[in-house]
Amino acid sequence: MLLETDLNAGQPFISLTGPSQRTSPGDSVPFNCTAGPFNSKDFSRDFSVTWLKDSDEHPASAQRLVPDNEGNDFITSKAWVTLTRQDVSSEITCEVTHRALVEPLKTTMNLSQVLRVVPTLKITTETSGTRVRVQDRVNLTCHVLHFYPAHLRLTWMENRRMIQTLASPQATRNRDGTYSLEHTWQAEVTPEEREFACWVVHDEQPPLKANVTLQGQVHRQGKGRSVQPYKLQGPLQRSEPGTRIRLTYTSSGFATHQVTVTWLKNKHELPNPQTSIQYSGHTYNVTSSVLVLLTDDDVFSHVICHVEHKLTLFFQKTIGLDQYLRVPPTVTVFQSSTSSSLVAVTCLVQRFYPQNVHLTWLEDCHTLKGAEQPTFKKNDDGSYTLENLLLVNASVRGPERVLTCMVEHEGQPPKRANLILSTRAHTAYKPIGSTGPEMPALIFVVFLLGLKVLLVMSFTATYICRRWNL
Repeated sequence: MLLETDLNAGQPFISLTGPSQRTSPGDSVPFNCTAGPFNSKDFSRDFSVTWLKDSDEHPASAQRLVPDNEGNDFITSKAWVTLTRQDVSSEITCEVTHRALVEPLKTTMNLSQVLRVVPTLKITTETSGTRVRVQDRVNLTCHVLHFYPAHLRLTWMENRRMIQTLASPQATRNRDGTYSLEHTWQAEVTPEEREFACWVVHDEQPPLKANVTLQGQVHRQGKGRSVQPYKLQGPLQRSEPGTRIRLTYTSSGFATHQVTVTWLKNKHELPNPQTSIQYSGHTYNVTSSVLVLLTDDDVFSHVICHVEHKLTLFFQKTIGLDQYLRVPPTVTVFQSSTSSSLVAVTCLVQRFYPQNVHLTWLEDCHTLKGAEQPTFKKNDDGSYTLENLLLVNASVRGPERVLTCMVEHEGQPPKRANLILSTRAHTAYKPIGSTGPEMPALIFVVFLLGLKVLLVMSFTATYICRRWNL
């Protein structure tokens, strides 16, 4: 992202650059300000650089002069900004003053240009009455809340089959500058269980999903038939191991209050469920929830919601905990040599779930191209490991080179691992099977040890012979 303010031809200008990709609240991102050119002969160090976030002065690194090949100097300065969701309406300003300038050089960038706020999703249901009959219609509303930028794609699915896609649905601007939208799909009630899901792809990031299940439980009441819809819901977003998530079951239309709800994780009953049975009109409504502690190995775990009415099985459904689990990756970077001029730098991303990650190589905050296609491996515990190789020309001389592997996972703040590129590493590198420069010394040591063994054996044999002769 680059903003540049030009003056007349030959006159100094000012430019402001930010990160090349959008990033999430909580991340610290760099902004670089450059002003010039100034004639080195007439230019003194009597200048200052001021950074402002909105109207407040913002701290920055010390400014410095950078000469070019034409006898000119450029003023440079860097400021780091930790983004928040409210920064959709904020801006960053760089101002350079010098006594030789008629007026300060000034440029401004909106932080919304580098900010991405991930939406939250939920589905609500609305019926025409307390009793829902077969072939009635239920309004399912997908709420997509507080996101930025405004563009996204929304898809409705029924039992994992696409039923409608909206490329860019109309969104409403919130007071904090983010956007929200609602979209309603009308579903027909049937006795069979059906899952409806709202999928959202925002700013080319991994998709987000909210889902609800509708099912009609048929029972006779006179000549008519009615159904009892239910909802079985978990959290809207994934959580890390060590987090307790809440699962909730709700249903209505029970003829009596003799309803029991049992929750089991991997066939073991979960403690302390909270179940409420409320009388409403001529029927009873049931709400039950339980807290489930997520662990690293819950990729293959499941929870069963078991409902009985008058000691008879009324409802049972299995929930896979993998849809609520997020295992953050660990990121490491190391280097090895491939030839006299190329260094192989590897980024190892270990034990993460789900599989969707975005990996970027950076050098001095600039994106590097040319990395090989990432290689994924599924671990025995269901998590994933990724390796990505980047070949770097080590013969390029200059200041200390710092390579960064940045990994974005499930809309969380990116994880970074840095490596100071060592040009000495490839000179000391030896392929497997190579003897290396220390082999002659090793042979010499073995030769000396062998000579000593021969001398000892010779002395021992002479001593024994003399003893026998005596």
